[in-house]
Amino acid sequence: MMNQDGYLSAVLGQAMFGAATAGLGTLDDLAMYAEGGLPARVVDIIPDTAVSRGVEITGDDRVRGELDRLKALPALADAWRWARLTGGGAIVVIAKDGRALREPLNLDGLDRLEELKVFTLDDVSATEKRYSDPNEANFGMPELYRVRTQTPGAVAAEFFVHESRLIEVPGDPLPAKLNRKGIPWAGRPAVTRVFRAIRRYGEGLHWALRLLEKKQQAVHKMKGLAEAIEAEMEAAIRKRVEMVDAVRNALNGVAVDSEDDYQVLSSDMGGVKDTLAEFQIAVAAEAGAPVTQIFGRSAAGLNATGDGDLEGFYNTVAMGRAAKVNPALERLISLIRAQRSLAGSGEGQGEAWSITWPALKPPTAKEDADIRKANAEAQAREMDALGAAVDNGLSTDEAYRYMKQEGLYGLIPDAGGESATSYAAAT
Repeated sequence: MMNQDGYLSAVLGQAMFGAATAGLGTLDDLAMYAEGGLPARVVDIIPDTAVSRGVEITGDDRVRGELDRLKALPALADAWRWARLTGGGAIVVIAKDGRALREPLNLDGLDRLEELKVFTLDDVSATEKRYSDPNEANFGMPELYRVRTQTPGAVAAEFFVHESRLIEVPGDPLPAKLNRKGIPWAGRPAVTRVFRAIRRYGEGLHWALRLLEKKQQAVHKMKGLAEAIEAEMEAAIRKRVEMVDAVRNALNGVAVDSEDDYQVLSSDMGGVKDTLAEFQIAVAAEAGAPVTQIFGRSAAGLNATGDGDLEGFYNTVAMGRAAKVNPALERLISLIRAQRSLAGSGEGQGEAWSITWPALKPPTAKEDADIRKANAEAQAREMDALGAAVDNGLSTDEAYRYMKQEGLYGLIPDAGGESATSYAAAT
């Protein structure tokens, strides 16, 4: 019987010691994100798209400058980013209000917001100190949080922060009985299953590369091979194989003995491309984003534009932004408007303000012209109806109040609502 070790030694030589297959590794989700590439893209694409076109605040011209000063939109995007990755994100508001971080925010003495610091859910934990009045809406909620800082090159430290100084961005919904951290806004990461699909896609690429490496397999039929191995002539056999392979690489041809045979067999690569495409679709389906956005591919199919996929993606972003970013932004704007340093600066238009996000897909010149035309026609019909109402007895004062309340022709509606301080305290 032929010695198998002798066969391996004859054919592989020293190469047999490095023939172990290199796996993909067992990186956890955070390590995969830290490496960038596809894992980072599926986490970042939705938050970055959500704030890519900025935000408009109507009702107070002073807020925009403060949002820029505090780098509010990048902070909100980062908080949503960490919520997608870890199950929650938190923004700690560093304020000049005469109190320590562990004490309630002093809204009456709030002089200036200094900075916004963003942390992941892994950095935040709730203390045992909780609100205990069952008649209040915050009953059972954490009053004090412990926050850990992990600065590269420095010793990890922690500090305590009052809940009034923390603006949370929750993770995806999670049943209460599965919430192990005791933080009400802690949820599940949005990308856990996406990363599993990415790992499968990576394995598919790995094996496709291995198949490509083996696409052309040389088969060398050598007379007396078994006898030579039994005679322990492995070195001579290996030298012969190496010479044939070297000649083939140099001349794209070989010369063998008349009793030997040398063939190059090609493997079938059919189906590999389609399989990898299905892996990509699986990643996109788990991520909630089109393949064209995640992988940078053009839309496939006859006359395909990808507009439908893009519109669905923008709808997903807008819905997530309304649920995750808007509440945090409203809270932040209320704190900005409560600053004493902002009093007397800029132009505040009362207590009524609103948040407007520009369209994620900017209209073309033709679409913009059509919108203006439609608005002008609707406004003309509205004024015709209002004029007919005046002719039938509606007073001009009532007509003016209606136009002002609707904000027509540049008229500013009367301000209403609660003050910034009371709104900030309520939120």
